[in-house]
Amino acid sequence: MGIITVDDAMSSRENSNCPESVVREIRASLVDRKNIFMGLTQRRAVCVIFACALLICCGAILLPSSAPSAQEKSAAEKKSGSSGGGIAEAYRFNTLGVAYMNQQRPADAQKYFEQALEADIKFAVARLNLGISLLAQQKLELARAALETAAERLPKDAFAWYNLGLAEKDLGEPERGITAFQHVTEIAPNEADAYYFSGYLYSQLQKYDEAIVAFQKGLALNAFHASSEFGLARAFQRKGDAAAAREHLARFQKITTEHLGTPFGAGYGDQGRFSLAELPLNSVVDVPAAIPVRFTVQPDAFVLKSAGAKPAEMGPSTGACFFDYDGDGKPDLFLVSGVTDGTSRLLRNLGDGRFEDKTREAGFGIAGNGLGCAAGDFDNDGKTDLAVCLSDGVKLFHNKGDGRFEDLTQAVGIRREKGCVGVTFVDYDHDGDLDLYITMALDAAAPGATPHNVLWRNNGNSTFTDVSAETALDFAATGAGVVTTDFNNDRAVDFVIAGGPAGASIYLNPREGKFTPLGGIDFSKEKLPPAVGVVAFDFNKDGWMDLAFTHAGAPGISLWRNVAGKRLERVQLPDFGWQRGWGIASLDYDNDGWLDLVAAGESSNGGELRLLRNLGSKGWADVTRDVHLDAVKLNQPRAIAVADIDGNGDGDLVVTQLGGAPLVLRNEGGNKNNWMSIDLKALNDKKS
Repeated sequence: MGIITVDDAMSSRENSNCPESVVREIRASLVDRKNIFMGLTQRRAVCVIFACALLICCGAILLPSSAPSAQEKSAAEKKSGSSGGGIAEAYRFNTLGVAYMNQQRPADAQKYFEQALEADIKFAVARLNLGISLLAQQKLELARAALETAAERLPKDAFAWYNLGLAEKDLGEPERGITAFQHVTEIAPNEADAYYFSGYLYSQLQKYDEAIVAFQKGLALNAFHASSEFGLARAFQRKGDAAAAREHLARFQKITTEHLGTPFGAGYGDQGRFSLAELPLNSVVDVPAAIPVRFTVQPDAFVLKSAGAKPAEMGPSTGACFFDYDGDGKPDLFLVSGVTDGTSRLLRNLGDGRFEDKTREAGFGIAGNGLGCAAGDFDNDGKTDLAVCLSDGVKLFHNKGDGRFEDLTQAVGIRREKGCVGVTFVDYDHDGDLDLYITMALDAAAPGATPHNVLWRNNGNSTFTDVSAETALDFAATGAGVVTTDFNNDRAVDFVIAGGPAGASIYLNPREGKFTPLGGIDFSKEKLPPAVGVVAFDFNKDGWMDLAFTHAGAPGISLWRNVAGKRLERVQLPDFGWQRGWGIASLDYDNDGWLDLVAAGESSNGGELRLLRNLGSKGWADVTRDVHLDAVKLNQPRAIAVADIDGNGDGDLVVTQLGGAPLVLRNEGGNKNNWMSIDLKALNDKKS
């Protein structure tokens, strides 16, 4: 395959002046890490966070096939346009092909890419992806033919040149491979992966000085590029610089051991982001015509244990979390009490829009008021656990799998400091287990002390360590919400914090060391009060996560476009006349493929919901009245939670109130457009 192996890395020692001790050290490191290079898949963030998920299996090592026939070459290069389905049909087949590639099924993907070309012979991206599918099957000559044509037709497409470089590498053509990767560095100069492969191929040619320069350029762009670090160690070893070889080998060991980076593997998609099949950005800028959708209040939504109980007897609540605690495929609901004499409740989804109280059976004896909650499998046992923010501190509950939960807060080493406002599960260090971030109230600390937010690192053994100071996320308490997302598309999870002196802040994840604040949110310039809630979503389909906030004063809500991960640009929204905002969420309420916004706030007329429909290039429309949400009267609304409660393919809402019982609002009509239900099961790392 041309990927680093033990034999390849240590062959031809007679060409090296490196001492035997260094050779033994590198050989031992390689033997210990053979599976790292040849078996592991590359970790990808998101997931958690983006609108689509990739199911990635471990890649097998495929042997080169025999040389293709002339007929096969002709088929790969000149697939005739027979079906005439047009560009829309070509896009559809291409999308299906990409999905099969992400399932590690390149032969099936190949058929769809060929159908895309039959629909539109000029659809060059399908030609590119056809080459990638052939490359994954080790049909190297066919792959090169398709990729050469794609690169000719898409001269500014990094995917085309990158995969052509991979094909040349596997065909044993290092000079041609270097030329292809040089095209990539010209098109995408800030990507480290192409520099790595250039260095690798220079090493094959025994041009170690050129290899060292290429590896160093890659590391300058990505200091945690594990493959470049190892390649650099190998190049120095072969050149005879033992000290430099040891230094970079040690750095490679640190990167892999501490999960700061992952070496390239041999499977599809494991050789950099440009090695994936390309899915073109949506070129449609206008949404389809509106369909009739309305939200209705679910009567008798909560089946309580006391005889003759009514929904109003639920009592006021604040935080709301959907999660499937019993594994039956239906989203259950946890509600945090909003009053000092109240009870937080676990509610099992009955599947018909109603919820049955299971608090007592589950062992939740949580009395008193609180604010937030978060669901996540912190111990990787495949069952979703729960963290709850109460006025007397955070509590962590372990899901035992039999319908019951156990309070493990003290056992796992988490301090229960008063003043918890929000709690978030996030794998900030990409080590495969969920950490816990807590935002604190502004007046939480004892007299003379300064309250601060807290990050608890999951040690991987069901214990946690406070790493707030070393990550620089221990800044003064912000008293509001937080969302974690890959803001700058560097495949590391960043933090967006609502509240605080700046009104809101973005902290970028460096993978190692302290998080760094990013400028670009200037609430004072926009004369905006501090943020209360925050949601991250890609509203304009440009591949960058945008942000929407609710605010502690007028206008109550704001929307910001992410400009290439460097700054935010405000987007105008309709003026609701709100005095302040509270909960906010994104959802595609009408399944038209565009993410919309729903928010809760307060005007001079009291609490209300507003639904903003995303109109693409035409901006945003307030469709609250169209969907009958204007008929919903709220008393001090707080949180909004979104889930398909009844399993019919559209997004329903739960809204909590501090001045009343929570409401369940069922979506009627949103499933008239296309939808599908996906049950994701991880193959590596996090089970859920």
